Amino acid sequence: MLADLVEVTTPEGISLSGAYFGTARSGQYSPVDAVLYFHGDGGHFYNSLYLGLGERFAEQGIAFVTGNRRGHDHVANGVRGGPLAGYAFESVDDSRADFAAWLELLRARGHRRIAIGGHSGGAVRATYAQATERYDNVVAVVPVSPGEYNHEGVVALDGEDFAGPFRESERNLSEGRPDTLLRPGVPWGSTWSARAFVDCFNPDNRYSVTTHAANTGCPTRFIFGGEECAVGGPQELPVCGAARRSLAEAGYSHVVVSEIEGANHGYQGREQELFDTMYGWLASL
Repeated sequence: MLADLVEVTTPEGISLSGAYFGTARSGQYSPVDAVLYFHGDGGHFYNSLYLGLGERFAEQGIAFVTGNRRGHDHVANGVRGGPLAGYAFESVDDSRADFAAWLELLRARGHRRIAIGGHSGGAVRATYAQATERYDNVVAVVPVSPGEYNHEGVVALDGEDFAGPFRESERNLSEGRPDTLLRPGVPWGSTWSARAFVDCFNPDNRYSVTTHAANTGCPTRFIFGGEECAVGGPQELPVCGAARRSLAEAGYSHVVVSEIEGANHGYQGREQELFDTMYGWLASL
């Protein structure tokens, strides 16, 4: 596995690390010449799934960056001397600047036909960022296993287990304690600050993946694992199933929604099928 360790800096001064997989082939035309991919919530760029995708794409002549967003790991350093960062303190809206920094690196390396995507929370951010920014040189979006960030939908799925911590977070915000940490266990196991929890699942549904999918302005392919969407199944992740159903019902003309049979949220044992689905679609554009 050959990759360059790379680093970019956001306009706010946050350093983000990643790995760049250069192409093993040269001079071959493809509708896409690079893929920029963000990790899931609380994760990091060096997850084996993402590194494996990078290696496979490079072998097929498409460069690949797996990059940290500022929400890498649950708690991380932010600006030197500034407040802590990491997923517990991240806003989905921050992803606009994070994607912009990584896209600048790819453009500096000569890439002009770029696909952006991500896994889980990274998929939500790829959809949101492209819909709100319409980045130059981005010609496709490939989000993998996003959840649907719909407040009433999460209440319907998790009831008071979600609604109680959400009210507590609103109270901490109103009383001047925005960095108070909580681990509600739903809609998935993670750690949030009060500010981030209220922002992420705000009743205005500001980060609804179905809403923002309508506005990406380019071909968009959503991929889900069959096991994470299987209602009542042992590996069900309800917010992903909700996104899968909502996107299919929306029926946007530029959006394709598909499942990989037998795949769970982490795609363990289905890594090749995930790559084949991503690469086959991008090569066909």
